[in-house]
Amino acid sequence: MTVRLFFNFRYGNKIINIARMNAENMYYDNNQSVATNWRWRVDGDVTQMPRALHGAGYNWLGSDRYVEDGSFLRFKYLTFNYSVPQKIVKSCKLNKVSLYLTFNNLFCWTKYTGVDPEVGYGNLTDNSGLSVDNSSTPRTKDFTFGVSIGL
Repeated sequence: MTVRLFFNFRYGNKIINIARMNAENMYYDNNQSVATNWRWRVDGDVTQMPRALHGAGYNWLGSDRYVEDGSFLRFKYLTFNYSVPQKIVKSCKLNKVSLYLTFNNLFCWTKYTGVDPEVGYGNLTDNSGLSVDNSSTPRTKDFTFGVSIGL
């Protein structure tokens, strides 16, 4: 039996959480985050939530309010591999048989408040999406079972 583990991590990167920005911007008639209940209302209020404005108030301009720590440690995969004993394999007139089970994206430890800290890689010609979370679909958790047969 063989067990393989793989972890990956990133430390010190920053992410602009546009998904959170949209959920807290208090514009138009969009649904809002419950966090907007603690918004600034009158002089003297002490809060972390900016004032509510109808229309384009851009409460985040000149602010790092939606810039978050994107550090994480991800348990990327776990694989179990079992080689069937040669005595059994030879009786089936085969050279090798092994069974494996792999689990992907098991867990991610992070303080990032968005869905997934591995966001916005951009591409080789356009880095405009680098470290920007615009509510993209997170990585799926999945598993694979397989059989390897050597004839």
